[in-house]
Amino acid sequence: MFTSQICSHPGCKSYVSAPFGTCFHHSGSKEKEIILESLRKTLSSRTTVRDVSIIGGDFENLDISGKSIWASNFSFSTFRSCDFSSSRISTSFFDMCIFIDCVFSELSARYCVFSGSRITRCSFAMSTMFNCNLIGLDCLDNDFSSSDLYFSNFSMSRIENTKFEDCNIKRTNYKACALKNVSFRYSNTQDAYFS
Repeated sequence: MFTSQICSHPGCKSYVSAPFGTCFHHSGSKEKEIILESLRKTLSSRTTVRDVSIIGGDFENLDISGKSIWASNFSFSTFRSCDFSSSRISTSFFDMCIFIDCVFSELSARYCVFSGSRITRCSFAMSTMFNCNLIGLDCLDNDFSSSDLYFSNFSMSRIENTKFEDCNIKRTNYKACALKNVSFRYSNTQDAYFS
């Protein structure tokens, strides 16, 4: 699991971004570039990224396709036009993030937290997301078609112009959601929780 060491900046409660003693937000521009370059090198040379903590990162055109991310923390980060297709993510934090025009097709995610995030114009088609926390999403113009969302929780989310067509939504929680122009065609809605 990523380090639980707290940032040395006075009053900050965020976790540090290795190898520095501050979180990503409180790192200088040179340190931030070193942290991001280290992540890029890891992604280009290995198939697995583990124990990374980059809170408040800003990523554009990042290619994570086919990679594995384990026990990492990317809370409060922004992802623009990033490719997560066919990646495997487990026990990782993407809460309070912004995802715009990203591809998650054929993603395999387990025990991940996306709560409070804003997801816009992204494709999760043909993905498997088991027991993921998606509470309080701002979910606009997305496609989850042909996905297995077993036991995931979308409660208290605003979901608009989004497809959940031909999905397994057994035990998936949509309670207290604001749904507008959402399609569940061919999905097993009788096995999901709605308010």
